[in-house]
Amino acid sequence: MAALRLARAFTGRDSYLLVEGGYHGLFDAALWMADVARWDPASNRDPEVVPYSKGVPQTLKALAHLVPMNDTARLEAMFRAQGNTLAAMLIEPIMGNCCAISARRDYVQRARELCDHHGVLLIIDEVKTGFRVAKGGVQGLLGVRPDITTFAKAMGNGYPIAVVAGRADVMRTFRSGGAAHGGTYTAHPVSLAAAEETLRILDETPALDTLAAYGARLKAGISDILTARGIVHSFSGHDSMFGVFFAAEPPDNYRAWKTSDYSFYDRMAWHLHDLGVIVEPDSREPWFMCEAHGHDPLALPQTLAAVEQAVEMTLFDFAADKAAQ
Repeated sequence: MAALRLARAFTGRDSYLLVEGGYHGLFDAALWMADVARWDPASNRDPEVVPYSKGVPQTLKALAHLVPMNDTARLEAMFRAQGNTLAAMLIEPIMGNCCAISARRDYVQRARELCDHHGVLLIIDEVKTGFRVAKGGVQGLLGVRPDITTFAKAMGNGYPIAVVAGRADVMRTFRSGGAAHGGTYTAHPVSLAAAEETLRILDETPALDTLAAYGARLKAGISDILTARGIVHSFSGHDSMFGVFFAAEPPDNYRAWKTSDYSFYDRMAWHLHDLGVIVEPDSREPWFMCEAHGHDPLALPQTLAAVEQAVEMTLFDFAADKAAQ
């Protein structure tokens, strides 16, 4: 919310561009999505843009523009049509609420070029990826520098903190007489102390390497379990936060995910909960790794044993459902 307000204050423009499937918080300007559930792919039209929630003023809809992830041609067409009206483009290069569907490097780099050409600020949302996938975030992995970026989650290792950062000339717009920013808990000393210590640990230890290595081993173990049973599968995202798909290739945009079959995952997740593995039961959420598990010799075998049991239970459920039809 603060990042978008900052971009509008700096550019003097009101409109903005969102990537379908991205999630940027529970404020009215961000609560617009592509209605893929009621979309006919054969219609040769885009899904309707609708609010996530009741209570979002319809008058805001004219300011929000959406494009599908990884479709460079559509991105270029949008900038040709609306580029001179846009304050910002917001993107999660690894979608934290859409199963870690990931942007291609060339897509984000082209977005950077188009933003530069049209005077649009590129906002990279690292609320979930920042200080998790790499010290430099996903922007560092992709070699793209945003004008504004957001961090939270892992930065305080559980303590509530969020950060807006960016180019010095843009950030100076927060000065008196510019964009407003503040809140009751802004610069709270306990959260700042937690963030300072978390960042020190990330800087001075191989914590992120441990995190990613554990995720890679977990993915390999899950793959072995599914392959042994002839279950087609794939992964998306990063070893530290990845999505599990029951298809040969993971989707690379929200439309492809929404029209995929995620019923196996939905059933398996609840069994995993019963077995003590607390994954997000909503198939839109990635699996987030914990660095401590990389030091626990029991964590991986126990987790994989639960995954194997959950897969067997899900196969039994599906067989029972089929027999009952």
